Amino acid sequence: MLTVHTRCAIGLVAAAGVLAAPSQAFAQGCILIRESAPIFGNLASTYLRPGEWEVDLSLRSSTADRHYSLDVYQAQRTALGTYVINKQHLAVVNVNHSFTPRFSAAITVPLVSSSWAVPSPISPTPGPRATQHGKGFGDISGMGRVWLFNPLAHSSRNISVGVGVKAPTGKADDTDTFVDIAGLNSSEKAVDQSVQPGDGGWGTQLEVQGFSSIKRAFAFGSANYLINPRNMNETPSILVGIGRPSATAPLRNVNSVPDQFILRGGAGVPVWKGIGASFAVRVEGVPRYDLIGRSDGFRRPGREVFLEPGISYVHGKSSIQFNLPRAVYRYRAPDPYTGANGDATFPDWVMLANYSYRFGTVKHVAMPQPKTQE
Repeated sequence: MLTVHTRCAIGLVAAAGVLAAPSQAFAQGCILIRESAPIFGNLASTYLRPGEWEVDLSLRSSTADRHYSLDVYQAQRTALGTYVINKQHLAVVNVNHSFTPRFSAAITVPLVSSSWAVPSPISPTPGPRATQHGKGFGDISGMGRVWLFNPLAHSSRNISVGVGVKAPTGKADDTDTFVDIAGLNSSEKAVDQSVQPGDGGWGTQLEVQGFSSIKRAFAFGSANYLINPRNMNETPSILVGIGRPSATAPLRNVNSVPDQFILRGGAGVPVWKGIGASFAVRVEGVPRYDLIGRSDGFRRPGREVFLEPGISYVHGKSSIQFNLPRAVYRYRAPDPYTGANGDATFPDWVMLANYSYRFGTVKHVAMPQPKTQE
């Protein structure tokens, strides 16, 4: 029979990153978002112990080709063949270190490879797709996290808060050679905002995450918000690239630097010999208006809601997990500058994978040791 200790660890891993999760910038469909990558994986303790390190490799892949305006599916884009195909591939390396039982810090380095393709010309008869590629290192971030309650006395439930900084290390002005929307003017131009490796602004990350054991299961929840104070970067928006710059709203001809958010909550349970399962609700997207500063420039605000099943396997100091979020609601918010509805593509499915390894010399600090089940 599994011990309470083992069930505790499996439940956390199956939760797919409830706590101590790095944030990294990337694009999902035409809506820029941020993703939290899981880093649990040691059966020795629920918590990362003082002196220990944990290294994670997280992968994410999605294809977005279904257009929505507000929450209405734009079936005519599919029927006419004028829809955008937005493919996203992301690899993220995260290194986390625990300094004390309550404080840890992490650094996150993302690598982005994405594409955005639209038929050119788009009318009267859709032509071949003009594909734009964006790839390279994304925006590197660092975050410190603190457990609100002493882990020595709270082995089965706790809350962590984190504050971090996102640096504009990724290119926000990546270019490719492609034609405009009329199938003409093949030249090197800035690619769509959604496939840019970076957003061009310094950001502040705010995070709160928590978990609690409920008999054999673990309930969990998390919220991560990126504050991007910069209003706009200097990159021409896709309106310029496809040959349709805005004359009535010239600020939309330059990309915005938007805030981003992700919310997640669910439960994980042990299944069998190191295997755990989880189920969560995930909400991610871009707000219409930033918390700090103006919200000018070109952006596609909106949100997407997913139901997210997952499975994990823990062995020694390593863990591996797979999650498959399925979209159940999409909403493309009106433009904050013009009020126009616009549209954006959203993926139906997102594929997530993570490998985690824990190592390092553990400081001699007593950590909670749950009792085994009789």
